[in-house]
Amino acid sequence: MAHAPMFARAIGPTVRLAMYGLACLALMVVDSRYGALNAVRSSVAALVHPVQAALARPFDLLGDAAEFFSQHAELVREKRRMAAEGERLAALLQDRQELEAENTRLRALLDLPPTAGTVAVAARITRILPDPFARRLVIDRGSADGIEPGRPVVDAAGLLGQVTAVYPDSSVVTLLTSSEQAAPVLNLRNGLRLIVSGTGADSLLEVRYLDMHADLKADDVLVTSGLDGVYPPGLQVARVLSVEPPRQTPFARAICQPAAEIGQHRHVLVLKAKKEEPTP
Repeated sequence: MAHAPMFARAIGPTVRLAMYGLACLALMVVDSRYGALNAVRSSVAALVHPVQAALARPFDLLGDAAEFFSQHAELVREKRRMAAEGERLAALLQDRQELEAENTRLRALLDLPPTAGTVAVAARITRILPDPFARRLVIDRGSADGIEPGRPVVDAAGLLGQVTAVYPDSSVVTLLTSSEQAAPVLNLRNGLRLIVSGTGADSLLEVRYLDMHADLKADDVLVTSGLDGVYPPGLQVARVLSVEPPRQTPFARAICQPAAEIGQHRHVLVLKAKKEEPTP
């Protein structure tokens, strides 16, 4: 004889799904019409918000770090750009100052008073010869410009040297400070005639074999005497710095500073002889 089941049969999955669907639809209708779940949503949002903020914090930190490094890289690039621009502007300023100084020297050369019997020819220094025993340089004027060996070379301050070799488009100038160069001079203060010689250093000249009783003092100005027929008279040559007494010789020695700005110029004047026009 069959017995009835002790428990009722459980609801099947399909029926259960249908019931859940109907319940959800009912809740959606009630919520949309009457806002019945607003309080529930608010409560759930209040509970979930801290969790969301905690989960989002690492991503916010990563975003802030990325923005920081991006801004840092941009600042580094801007700093490098500004440093390069500063170097460029400094170079332009230096070039401008150099051009202004060069223009000042050129104006001084052009304002030199004419020397009797000579014609001044402007020349540019193209290079300095690397000779440790002779102070020589090359200018861009030669025989094609009427330059001849032995002609004096001056700058705006005084005598610089003389032409010692001439080529068609260039000439070699040996500076007065070269050890083998000398020039007859006289002391403007008392007319004492002397010979100034080079020492091999651009900043010094000397008067050798000076009489120990010669009237020569510091700050005396020496100019060319013109007695050698090479240098015209009146060109400033040097200023006396000191007079050394005799040492193991019967002669004194005077140390002088060149009047010319040796090593500080790019342009010079060559004093070539003025050609006399034939008498008609």
